[in-house]
Amino acid sequence: MVYHAYMKLFLFLSFFIFTIGCVQDASTTSSSTTINPDEIKKRPIIKDYRDYENDASSFLLNKLDLNYSFEKPWAMEFIEDTKIVITEKNGKLLLVDLINGDVSTIKHEIPSFQHGQGGLLDVVREKDYLYLSFTIMNEEKKYTTAIGRGKFTSPFNELNDFEIIFTAQPYYNDGKHFGSRVIIKDNQIYASIGERGQGFAAQELDSHTGSIVRINLDGSVPNNPYQEYADALPEIFMIGVRNPQGMALSEKNEIFISNHGAKGGDFIGLVNAKKNYGWNKIGWGGTNYSGTKIGAGESFSNKFEMPLLSWVPSIAPSDIIFYKGNEFPDWEGDLLVTSLKFKMLLRLKMENGKIIDEFIILKDEIGRIRDVDINSQGEIFLISDENNSELWKLNSLN
Repeated sequence: MVYHAYMKLFLFLSFFIFTIGCVQDASTTSSSTTINPDEIKKRPIIKDYRDYENDASSFLLNKLDLNYSFEKPWAMEFIEDTKIVITEKNGKLLLVDLINGDVSTIKHEIPSFQHGQGGLLDVVREKDYLYLSFTIMNEEKKYTTAIGRGKFTSPFNELNDFEIIFTAQPYYNDGKHFGSRVIIKDNQIYASIGERGQGFAAQELDSHTGSIVRINLDGSVPNNPYQEYADALPEIFMIGVRNPQGMALSEKNEIFISNHGAKGGDFIGLVNAKKNYGWNKIGWGGTNYSGTKIGAGESFSNKFEMPLLSWVPSIAPSDIIFYKGNEFPDWEGDLLVTSLKFKMLLRLKMENGKIIDEFIILKDEIGRIRDVDINSQGEIFLISDENNSELWKLNSLN
């Protein structure tokens, strides 16, 4: 008994001394970012989805009865509560009528080219325009991400006067990591551009690869934060990302992204001016696919922006959206995250801009979930990244 008492005292004193040492170390570390990497042990930044509980909410998942099955759909956008525009990587732009189940082709002249992970990608409506991101090919048969817009008005059967308003530089042969999500905030376009498998190019200001860009609705360039640098491309707003395929606007008007890491290190983070997420000097907890270290092997660094959450193993997150509506009132303000790799829909419970809990809503129900959207009533719609894909709707049973 005496031996155990002494052992308990020894362990307590050791823990106390270690804790004081950690606090002292943290207080002397550089404060060049808002979050100190020494705090990682105290904050649950790195997460494993296998530890998540299933969401206890009661809901009904229904496949909508349509006259068409989609081929590798990539994005959807509500035009009104009864009509959705859906893109397919192969270049098709489709209009879904939710009342009669009819899916019709929208005529367009978007010069998209399907190559690897690229093709016709995201779609966003703003007033009488559709804005789209897509892959284009140049005369040298190299590829990049572009953004364009066309006029789109009732009866919504044709996209007119299409024009390209942004082209990412440079072009590459590679067929991966095009991004690309588009979101509109305060009459400006924010778009994610993947690093095209070029690694360190995400740290270079003379390349759009691995960045978040910001342009005006007509393609002109606002006063972006890197314009003071001689060789910087003027559209760059933020750098150091790998392949962000999700963007969402919070109720506080903040932009969140989902980003693909390599073997581990997928993350959720904020978009902020002149910040750098560090790819490929750090890997957010992941490694290269070969198992070798990324950069110097650090998961995080004082030099770079810290994500809110990083998944190890990777879940391959695609689009994200903040929930708003009456269908699932307990989810109000929470972030919904789609997962390609593990075919999941996740709910991240948010409080004061922080993730405080995570839940699995769906898993292995509809395939690789590519996009999620919500109508004005709060009903949730999903599409999967498969051949012969369907459109699904999630309703509450409460």
